Amino acid sequence: MAELSGYLAKSKLKWAKKSHYDRLIIAGSVIFLFVVAFFVVLHRVFFTPDQFYVLAFIVALISGQAWAFVWDWTPLLLLILAYEYLRGLVPLLNRGIHFNLMWRFDLLIFGHLPSVVLQGAFFNVSSFHWYDYAATVIYLMHFVLPMVVGYIFWEIDRHYFKEYVIGVVSLSYLSFLTYLIFPAAPPWIASEQGNIPHLYHITNLVLARMFNYVSVPTVYGFFGANLYAAVPSLHAAYPLLTALFIFKKWPKLWPVLVVYVSTVWLALMYLGEHYFFDVLVGAIYALAVYAIIQRVKISFQQKKTSSNILPHLASR
Repeated sequence: MAELSGYLAKSKLKWAKKSHYDRLIIAGSVIFLFVVAFFVVLHRVFFTPDQFYVLAFIVALISGQAWAFVWDWTPLLLLILAYEYLRGLVPLLNRGIHFNLMWRFDLLIFGHLPSVVLQGAFFNVSSFHWYDYAATVIYLMHFVLPMVVGYIFWEIDRHYFKEYVIGVVSLSYLSFLTYLIFPAAPPWIASEQGNIPHLYHITNLVLARMFNYVSVPTVYGFFGANLYAAVPSLHAAYPLLTALFIFKKWPKLWPVLVVYVSTVWLALMYLGEHYFFDVLVGAIYALAVYAIIQRVKISFQQKKTSSNILPHLASR
Protein backbone atom coordinates (compact mmCIF):
# COMPACT_ATOMS: atom_id res chain seq x y z
CA MET A 1 0.00 0.00 0.00
CA ALA A 2 2.85 2.37 0.83
CA GLU A 3 4.46 1.53 -2.49
CA LEU A 4 1.22 2.36 -4.33
CA SER A 5 0.85 5.68 -2.48
CA GLY A 6 4.45 6.58 -3.30
CA TYR A 7 3.93 5.68 -6.94
CA LEU A 8 0.77 7.79 -7.18
CA ALA A 9 2.50 10.75 -5.53
CA LYS A 10 5.38 10.47 -8.01
CA SER A 11 2.96 10.33 -10.95
CA LYS A 12 1.10 13.41 -9.72
CA LEU A 13 4.38 15.24 -9.35
CA LYS A 14 5.37 14.40 -12.94
CA TRP A 15 2.02 15.66 -14.21
CA ALA A 16 2.24 18.82 -12.09
CA LYS A 17 5.64 19.64 -13.61
CA LYS A 18 4.22 19.66 -17.12
CA SER A 19 3.38 23.04 -18.60
CA HIS A 20 -0.17 24.02 -19.52
CA TYR A 21 0.85 23.70 -23.17
CA ASP A 22 2.04 20.11 -22.67
CA ARG A 23 -1.14 19.19 -20.84
CA LEU A 24 -3.22 20.73 -23.61
CA ILE A 25 -1.27 18.82 -26.27
CA ILE A 26 -1.73 15.53 -24.42
CA ALA A 27 -5.45 16.09 -23.85
CA GLY A 28 -5.99 17.23 -27.44
CA SER A 29 -4.04 14.25 -28.81
CA VAL A 30 -6.07 11.74 -26.82
CA ILE A 31 -9.39 13.33 -27.83
CA PHE A 32 -8.30 13.47 -31.47
CA LEU A 33 -7.22 9.82 -31.50
CA PHE A 34 -10.42 8.66 -29.83
CA VAL A 35 -12.73 10.66 -32.12
CA VAL A 36 -11.01 9.47 -35.30
CA ALA A 37 -10.92 5.88 -34.05
CA PHE A 38 -14.63 6.06 -33.20
CA PHE A 39 -15.44 7.47 -36.64
CA VAL A 40 -13.47 4.72 -38.38
CA VAL A 41 -15.18 2.04 -36.30
CA LEU A 42 -18.59 3.39 -37.27
CA HIS A 43 -17.70 3.21 -40.94
CA ARG A 44 -15.74 -0.03 -40.98
CA VAL A 45 -15.38 -3.26 -39.07
CA PHE A 46 -12.62 -2.38 -36.61
CA PHE A 47 -9.70 -0.01 -36.18
CA THR A 48 -6.45 -1.93 -36.68
CA PRO A 49 -3.23 -1.37 -34.70
CA ASP A 50 -1.27 -0.35 -37.82
CA GLN A 51 -3.85 2.33 -38.61
CA PHE A 52 -3.67 3.57 -35.04
CA TYR A 53 0.12 3.64 -35.27
CA VAL A 54 0.05 5.89 -38.35
CA LEU A 55 -2.52 8.21 -36.81
CA ALA A 56 -0.69 8.43 -33.47
CA PHE A 57 2.61 9.01 -35.30
CA ILE A 58 1.11 12.07 -37.00
CA VAL A 59 0.04 13.39 -33.59
CA ALA A 60 3.52 12.70 -32.16
CA LEU A 61 5.11 14.41 -35.16
CA ILE A 62 3.05 17.53 -34.58
CA SER A 63 4.00 17.57 -30.90
CA GLY A 64 7.71 17.10 -31.70
CA GLN A 65 7.96 13.54 -30.34
CA ALA A 66 8.17 11.58 -33.59
CA TRP A 67 11.48 9.82 -32.93
CA ALA A 68 10.51 8.85 -29.38
CA PHE A 69 7.20 7.51 -30.66
CA VAL A 70 8.85 5.38 -33.36
CA TRP A 71 11.37 4.03 -30.85
CA ASP A 72 8.74 3.10 -28.24
CA TRP A 73 5.78 2.03 -30.39
CA THR A 74 7.36 0.17 -33.32
CA PRO A 75 8.26 -2.95 -31.27
CA LEU A 76 4.69 -3.09 -29.95
CA LEU A 77 3.23 -2.77 -33.44
CA LEU A 78 5.49 -5.49 -34.87
CA LEU A 79 4.73 -7.88 -32.01
CA ILE A 80 0.98 -7.34 -32.35
CA LEU A 81 1.09 -7.78 -36.13
CA ALA A 82 3.14 -10.97 -35.68
CA TYR A 83 0.55 -12.23 -33.20
CA GLU A 84 -2.31 -11.48 -35.61
CA TYR A 85 -0.50 -13.26 -38.43
CA LEU A 86 0.19 -16.33 -36.29
CA ARG A 87 -3.38 -16.38 -35.02
CA GLY A 88 -4.60 -16.55 -38.61
CA LEU A 89 -2.50 -19.69 -39.14
CA VAL A 90 -4.18 -21.61 -36.32
CA PRO A 91 -7.04 -23.03 -38.47
CA LEU A 92 -4.41 -24.52 -40.77
CA LEU A 93 -2.49 -26.12 -37.89
CA ASN A 94 -5.30 -27.51 -35.75
CA ARG A 95 -8.68 -28.41 -37.24
CA GLY A 96 -10.05 -30.02 -34.09
CA ILE A 97 -12.64 -27.35 -33.27
CA HIS A 98 -14.31 -27.53 -29.85
CA PHE A 99 -18.04 -26.77 -29.73
CA ASN A 100 -19.45 -28.24 -26.54
CA LEU A 101 -17.31 -27.56 -23.45
CA MET A 102 -18.20 -23.86 -23.32
CA TRP A 103 -21.99 -24.12 -23.52
CA ARG A 104 -22.02 -27.07 -21.13
CA PHE A 105 -20.10 -25.00 -18.58
CA ASP A 106 -22.55 -22.10 -18.97
CA LEU A 107 -25.46 -24.50 -18.59
CA LEU A 108 -23.90 -25.98 -15.46
CA ILE A 109 -23.37 -22.55 -13.86
CA PHE A 110 -26.60 -20.77 -14.87
CA GLY A 111 -28.99 -23.52 -15.87
CA HIS A 112 -29.32 -21.77 -19.23
CA LEU A 113 -27.15 -20.04 -21.84
CA PRO A 114 -26.75 -16.31 -21.10
CA SER A 115 -26.55 -15.43 -24.81
CA VAL A 116 -29.84 -17.20 -25.57
CA VAL A 117 -31.63 -15.61 -22.61
CA LEU A 118 -30.30 -12.09 -23.34
CA GLN A 119 -31.23 -12.20 -27.00
CA GLY A 120 -34.64 -13.64 -26.20
CA ALA A 121 -35.33 -10.82 -23.75
CA PHE A 122 -33.89 -7.83 -25.60
CA PHE A 123 -33.27 -8.49 -29.30
CA ASN A 124 -35.82 -7.93 -32.04
CA VAL A 125 -34.49 -8.71 -35.50
CA SER A 126 -37.10 -6.52 -37.21
CA SER A 127 -36.48 -3.46 -35.03
CA PHE A 128 -33.04 -2.68 -33.66
CA HIS A 129 -32.68 -0.70 -30.45
CA TRP A 130 -30.01 1.79 -29.36
CA TYR A 131 -28.32 -0.83 -27.21
CA ASP A 132 -27.83 -3.09 -30.24
CA TYR A 133 -25.73 -0.39 -31.86
CA ALA A 134 -24.01 0.46 -28.57
CA ALA A 135 -23.08 -3.18 -27.94
CA THR A 136 -21.71 -3.54 -31.47
CA VAL A 137 -19.56 -0.40 -31.21
CA ILE A 138 -18.29 -1.50 -27.79
CA TYR A 139 -17.36 -4.88 -29.28
CA LEU A 140 -15.53 -3.31 -32.24
CA MET A 141 -13.63 -0.86 -30.05
CA HIS A 142 -12.27 -3.49 -27.69
CA PHE A 143 -8.71 -2.84 -28.90
CA VAL A 144 -9.11 0.85 -29.69
CA LEU A 145 -9.52 1.90 -26.07
CA PRO A 146 -6.46 -0.08 -24.87
CA MET A 147 -4.41 1.60 -27.61
CA VAL A 148 -5.68 5.05 -26.62
CA VAL A 149 -4.95 4.26 -22.96
CA GLY A 150 -1.49 3.10 -24.01
CA TYR A 151 -0.95 6.45 -25.71
CA ILE A 152 -1.99 8.26 -22.51
CA PHE A 153 0.49 6.19 -20.51
CA TRP A 154 3.18 6.94 -23.12
CA GLU A 155 2.57 10.66 -22.81
CA ILE A 156 2.63 10.86 -19.03
CA ASP A 157 4.86 7.96 -17.92
CA ARG A 158 7.10 6.09 -20.38
CA HIS A 159 8.15 3.45 -17.85
CA TYR A 160 4.54 2.63 -17.03
CA PHE A 161 3.76 2.50 -20.75
CA LYS A 162 6.42 -0.17 -21.25
CA GLU A 163 5.05 -2.14 -18.33
CA TYR A 164 1.59 -1.95 -19.89
CA VAL A 165 2.94 -3.02 -23.29
CA ILE A 166 4.55 -6.09 -21.75
CA GLY A 167 1.15 -6.97 -20.32
CA VAL A 168 -0.71 -6.57 -23.62
CA VAL A 169 1.86 -8.53 -25.62
CA SER A 170 2.15 -11.30 -23.01
CA LEU A 171 -1.63 -11.65 -22.87
CA SER A 172 -1.84 -11.82 -26.67
CA TYR A 173 0.76 -14.55 -27.10
CA LEU A 174 -0.50 -16.57 -24.14
CA SER A 175 -3.92 -16.51 -25.80
CA PHE A 176 -2.40 -17.53 -29.13
CA LEU A 177 -0.91 -20.65 -27.55
CA THR A 178 -4.33 -21.49 -26.18
CA TYR A 179 -5.99 -21.00 -29.58
CA LEU A 180 -3.40 -23.34 -31.05
CA ILE A 181 -4.07 -26.06 -28.48
CA PHE A 182 -7.79 -25.47 -27.99
CA PRO A 183 -9.52 -23.86 -31.02
CA ALA A 184 -13.08 -23.09 -29.95
CA ALA A 185 -16.19 -21.93 -31.78
CA PRO A 186 -18.11 -18.84 -30.63
CA PRO A 187 -21.84 -19.16 -29.81
CA TRP A 188 -23.12 -17.85 -33.14
CA ILE A 189 -21.19 -20.50 -35.07
CA ALA A 190 -22.26 -23.23 -32.63
CA SER A 191 -25.84 -22.09 -33.19
CA GLU A 192 -25.44 -22.33 -36.98
CA GLN A 193 -24.10 -25.87 -36.52
CA GLY A 194 -27.10 -26.83 -34.37
CA ASN A 195 -25.08 -27.39 -31.18
CA ILE A 196 -27.09 -24.82 -29.20
CA PRO A 197 -30.48 -23.08 -29.62
CA HIS A 198 -30.87 -20.42 -32.28
CA LEU A 199 -28.81 -17.25 -31.88
CA TYR A 200 -28.51 -14.19 -34.07
CA HIS A 201 -25.07 -12.92 -35.01
CA ILE A 202 -26.12 -9.43 -33.98
CA THR A 203 -22.77 -7.85 -34.81
CA ASN A 204 -23.08 -8.60 -38.53
CA LEU A 205 -26.76 -7.67 -38.62
CA VAL A 206 -26.11 -4.29 -37.02
CA LEU A 207 -23.07 -3.57 -39.20
CA ALA A 208 -25.23 -4.10 -42.29
CA ARG A 209 -27.43 -1.20 -41.15
CA MET A 210 -24.69 1.15 -40.00
CA PHE A 211 -22.86 3.78 -42.01
CA ASN A 212 -21.36 3.00 -45.39
CA TYR A 213 -18.10 1.10 -45.40
CA VAL A 214 -14.99 3.23 -45.80
CA SER A 215 -11.92 1.38 -47.07
CA VAL A 216 -8.78 2.38 -45.18
CA PRO A 217 -5.43 0.75 -46.07
CA THR A 218 -4.23 -1.85 -43.58
CA VAL A 219 -1.82 -4.79 -43.57
CA TYR A 220 -4.58 -6.88 -42.02
CA GLY A 221 -5.84 -7.51 -45.53
CA PHE A 222 -2.92 -9.94 -45.92
CA PHE A 223 -3.74 -11.89 -42.76
CA GLY A 224 -5.97 -14.92 -42.56
CA ALA A 225 -9.03 -14.88 -40.31
CA ASN A 226 -9.51 -17.16 -37.33
CA LEU A 227 -13.15 -17.59 -36.39
CA TYR A 228 -12.26 -20.17 -33.74
CA ALA A 229 -10.26 -17.96 -31.37
CA ALA A 230 -13.01 -17.79 -28.76
CA VAL A 231 -11.23 -19.18 -25.68
CA PRO A 232 -9.97 -17.09 -24.01
CA SER A 233 -11.95 -14.04 -25.06
CA LEU A 234 -9.42 -11.28 -25.67
CA HIS A 235 -12.41 -8.98 -26.05
CA ALA A 236 -12.94 -9.64 -22.35
CA ALA A 237 -9.27 -9.85 -21.34
CA TYR A 238 -7.94 -6.63 -22.89
CA PRO A 239 -10.49 -4.35 -21.14
CA LEU A 240 -9.83 -5.99 -17.76
CA LEU A 241 -6.05 -5.77 -18.11
CA THR A 242 -6.36 -2.13 -19.18
CA ALA A 243 -8.70 -1.39 -16.28
CA LEU A 244 -6.24 -2.90 -13.81
CA PHE A 245 -3.42 -0.68 -15.08
CA ILE A 246 -5.67 2.39 -15.01
CA PHE A 247 -6.82 1.55 -11.49
CA LYS A 248 -3.25 1.28 -10.25
CA LYS A 249 -2.51 4.78 -11.54
CA TRP A 250 -5.89 6.41 -10.81
CA PRO A 251 -7.71 4.39 -8.10
CA LYS A 252 -10.58 6.88 -7.89
CA LEU A 253 -11.74 5.79 -11.34
CA TRP A 254 -12.72 2.33 -10.08
CA PRO A 255 -16.52 2.85 -10.47
CA VAL A 256 -16.09 3.83 -14.13
CA LEU A 257 -13.75 0.91 -14.73
CA VAL A 258 -16.17 -1.58 -13.18
CA VAL A 259 -19.03 -0.30 -15.32
CA TYR A 260 -16.87 -0.33 -18.46
CA VAL A 261 -15.57 -3.88 -18.04
CA SER A 262 -18.98 -5.24 -17.02
CA THR A 263 -20.63 -3.56 -20.01
CA VAL A 264 -18.10 -5.07 -22.42
CA TRP A 265 -18.57 -8.55 -20.98
CA LEU A 266 -22.35 -8.27 -21.12
CA ALA A 267 -22.19 -7.03 -24.72
CA LEU A 268 -20.02 -10.01 -25.74
CA MET A 269 -22.62 -12.50 -24.52
CA TYR A 270 -25.60 -10.52 -25.81
CA LEU A 271 -24.12 -10.28 -29.33
CA GLY A 272 -23.52 -14.02 -29.42
CA GLU A 273 -19.77 -13.54 -29.77
CA HIS A 274 -18.72 -15.31 -26.56
CA TYR A 275 -19.98 -17.63 -23.87
CA PHE A 276 -19.59 -16.78 -20.20
CA PHE A 277 -16.92 -19.50 -20.16
CA ASP A 278 -14.88 -17.55 -22.75
CA VAL A 279 -15.21 -14.35 -20.76
CA LEU A 280 -14.24 -16.05 -17.51
CA VAL A 281 -11.11 -17.63 -19.01
CA GLY A 282 -10.19 -14.27 -20.57
CA ALA A 283 -10.55 -12.59 -17.18
CA ILE A 284 -8.38 -15.25 -15.53
CA TYR A 285 -5.68 -14.75 -18.16
CA ALA A 286 -5.74 -10.97 -17.69
CA LEU A 287 -5.53 -11.28 -13.89
CA ALA A 288 -2.70 -13.80 -14.14
CA VAL A 289 -0.64 -11.67 -16.55
CA TYR A 290 -1.15 -8.56 -14.42
CA ALA A 291 -0.25 -10.38 -11.20
CA ILE A 292 2.91 -11.86 -12.72
CA ILE A 293 4.05 -8.49 -14.05
CA GLN A 294 3.54 -6.85 -10.66
CA ARG A 295 5.32 -9.71 -8.88
CA VAL A 296 8.29 -9.53 -11.24
CA LYS A 297 8.40 -5.76 -10.87
CA ILE A 298 8.44 -5.99 -7.06
CA SER A 299 11.16 -8.66 -7.15
CA PHE A 300 13.25 -6.53 -9.49
CA GLN A 301 12.87 -3.49 -7.23
CA GLN A 302 13.81 -5.52 -4.16
CA LYS A 303 16.95 -6.85 -5.87
CA LYS A 304 17.83 -3.35 -7.01
CA THR A 305 17.38 -2.03 -3.47
CA SER A 306 19.51 -4.85 -2.05
CA SER A 307 22.29 -4.21 -4.57
CA ASN A 308 22.32 -0.54 -3.54
CA ILE A 309 22.40 -1.32 0.19
CA LEU A 310 25.16 -3.95 0.13
CA PRO A 311 27.96 -1.63 -1.07
CA HIS A 312 26.90 0.91 1.54
CA LEU A 313 27.06 -1.69 4.34
CA ALA A 314 30.41 -3.00 3.11
CA SER A 315 31.92 0.47 3.28
CA ARG A 316 31.18 0.76 6.98
